[in-house]
Amino acid sequence: MRRVIALILAVLLLPALPFAEANANLIDVGVVETEDGRFMHASFTSSSTMVTVTKTGNLSEHFWGSGELITQWSIELNVTVNSATVDSTGLQVAVAHNGGVFVVNTQSRTITGNYNSTGSVDEVLWDSEGDMWFGYHGGERRAKEFESGVPTGEATLAHNTALTSMTIISEDRIVTSGRDNLVKVFSQEGVLETSLSDFNSYPTKVINDGNGNIIVGCTNGDLFRYDFDDWSMEETSVSSSQSIISITMDDSGEILVGTQNGKLHLINSTTFTEEEVYSASGRVIFGTYGNSGELYIISTFSTSSKIRLYDLDSDGDGVTDSVDAFPTDSTQYEDEDGDGYGDNPQGNTPDAFPEDVTQWDDTDGDGYGDNPDGNDSDAFPTNSEQWVDSDGDGYGDNMNKEGGDRYPDDSTQWADSDFDGFGDNKDGTEGDDCPDQNGFSTIDRTGCKDTDGDGYSDPSDDWSVADGADFSINDDSQWSDTDGDGYGDNLQGNDPDACPLEWGNSTSAYIPEIASDGSLELNFVVTEKFGCIDTDGDGFYDFADDLPEDSRDYIDSDGDSVGASQDYNDSNRLVQTVFDHCELIVTDVTETCQGVRDADYQNYVTDKEAKGETAKQYFAWVKSQEEAEAEESSSDQYLSTAKEIAPFLGGGFAAIVAVLLIYAAIGSARRRKALVKTYGVPFVPDGENSAEAEALGGKAGLSGSGGVDSDKYWDDDVAPMEMDNSNDEAEIDSGFDDIDIKGDMDVSESTGVMEESASLEELAGLPAQTTATEVSQVNEAPAQQAPPEAPPLPAEGLPDGWTMDQWKWYGAEWLAKQGK
Repeated sequence: MRRVIALILAVLLLPALPFAEANANLIDVGVVETEDGRFMHASFTSSSTMVTVTKTGNLSEHFWGSGELITQWSIELNVTVNSATVDSTGLQVAVAHNGGVFVVNTQSRTITGNYNSTGSVDEVLWDSEGDMWFGYHGGERRAKEFESGVPTGEATLAHNTALTSMTIISEDRIVTSGRDNLVKVFSQEGVLETSLSDFNSYPTKVINDGNGNIIVGCTNGDLFRYDFDDWSMEETSVSSSQSIISITMDDSGEILVGTQNGKLHLINSTTFTEEEVYSASGRVIFGTYGNSGELYIISTFSTSSKIRLYDLDSDGDGVTDSVDAFPTDSTQYEDEDGDGYGDNPQGNTPDAFPEDVTQWDDTDGDGYGDNPDGNDSDAFPTNSEQWVDSDGDGYGDNMNKEGGDRYPDDSTQWADSDFDGFGDNKDGTEGDDCPDQNGFSTIDRTGCKDTDGDGYSDPSDDWSVADGADFSINDDSQWSDTDGDGYGDNLQGNDPDACPLEWGNSTSAYIPEIASDGSLELNFVVTEKFGCIDTDGDGFYDFADDLPEDSRDYIDSDGDSVGASQDYNDSNRLVQTVFDHCELIVTDVTETCQGVRDADYQNYVTDKEAKGETAKQYFAWVKSQEEAEAEESSSDQYLSTAKEIAPFLGGGFAAIVAVLLIYAAIGSARRRKALVKTYGVPFVPDGENSAEAEALGGKAGLSGSGGVDSDKYWDDDVAPMEMDNSNDEAEIDSGFDDIDIKGDMDVSESTGVMEESASLEELAGLPAQTTATEVSQVNEAPAQQAPPEAPPLPAEGLPDGWTMDQWKWYGAEWLAKQGK
């Protein structure tokens, strides 16, 4: 929308511009003012006041009158000035110099600020808050914010190469350009917002045109305009194609573009196209129109500055007659080099080299003259893409163009089809053995694919490992494998072949080494040893493998030809299995050896293994056998007793007794199982058999827990029963008078059945149970003694969680379980 409004206003105001019509008739009157010193800055602070700053540090304020400068006052800063900027009020001038920045107040005509910098400050700008941004073209290559000469910490990012120009746009955003062909836009905090990269050559000047745009000029004369709201772009070029060093916005909105070599281009701000170009010797740093439409151009030289006036053209060729080299030829007006050819390329007999008296024609238009005796003559006058042939091989130095020489300084090479840096001419310098394949090998072949970059080429159909190609293309430490076993010959490389002349597949060796404490005792260790013979395929070199033909082991410490993993005791040649150990070490009464010596147990184990079942440990098996025998014996006793007393009892009583016997048998069996579960034996060990212990353990009956706790459940008192046994036989009928008791058993022998201490078995007439002492005497195994020696440790060390003491006692059993 803003562009549309600007276009409408430009069209409406066009007739009112006093110089618009005069532009076509302007002629060069010549230099109207010469000032000492090279201007580094020139700008108007008002319509009639100009401020200038010279390279040597002279700051002056002049009255401007029709191109004449009348100096009002000056200050000598005595520094080497790089640039200067006037603030928005026109009252302060910041001067950037090699040592920092000066601030001069033009109203008081005094230095109000002197800020030193560790590096040369090339540009300085004022932002809307009155802070300054210092620009460093070299060194830091970025802009940094300063408040009253103190860094605020805000800075832009650096350019990859030199910073060339900078400006400030809306919201105090910083725009910088650099020789890296970039224009970067940063927030006031130095955060990168936008990066512009539309340039074929690096930007040299960037300004804020005051209309919402930045304008960027480049070293090749390209000119760009960006709307900094949406960063849309317009592009044009100045006709001189010279490096742009100044861009000035005239009050009318026109754009005046100054170049390095004395050109001022008028760019229409509406169409963004060039309308006129004006010449002035020197560096054009400023252009401005006078009140009548005349044009003033300020250009600088090493020690002076000049103001040139463009005014009327009497002959209508655009150049004053006094400086027209061709006053009768309206198509030519300059001949800067005086060779008789006009500088106007569109005129008659134009000079293609207006600044070179030795050249004038350029048939192929490549910028190099056809005159072979002149300066920079063209070696290829009909090829616009080539002009120099440094090595004289007939190929031009412009390597990326038609007829280009990839090796401009080597007459033996000129082409490189695969772009690997090795020339296609195999007979030339570093000729490429693989000209159609990009590669960087240098040893066996040149210019072929080298995946790991070790200098040896990868094998190909016509070049094998036998020819010298790299056998290990992904390992830059190995390249040759003489014996072809897959291990490289380089002893300093990865997995080096310890036997490079003999095929082998070993990876390790079991060898002795001197103890670390310097003693003569040898310690055997496993070390790497690649590529040697390994007959059994266990990874260990035959001559460093105790068992070179047994893949299960490489260690045989006792030399019995049974490996450590298979040998029960690898430190004793006589012991290879647990059976050998138990037969040899008769004093070993561990559970393992007792089981080995028990033929019944071995038969049991064999039977279990045949069925695919897990056998019990020896002691557990013994207990289970004892339990089975005891239970069978008890049942037989109960049944035998029942048979004996049945004839003497009546049918009802016999049934009761039978029930009691069965109950007793079941209870006895359960008690034995409980005892075995609790104590590991079918009896209560000494010190454990007490009512108190049973009660505390929750195993006792009413007798153990004290019987009825109280008499709270009785409804009334019951008198104690008088029990007088003196006349029992006379007064009380026994109840069995009518029963014919068979046998010759003395009745008095059974009176014990009624005693309170009698057991259920005794009441039932069964044999008394075996006491704990008796059972322990029968079942007690021999006291277990410590084995005379601990079994050898497995190669992997103690099992997880084991101690050496545990291993001493149970290691043999563990090895047997593991089949070792």
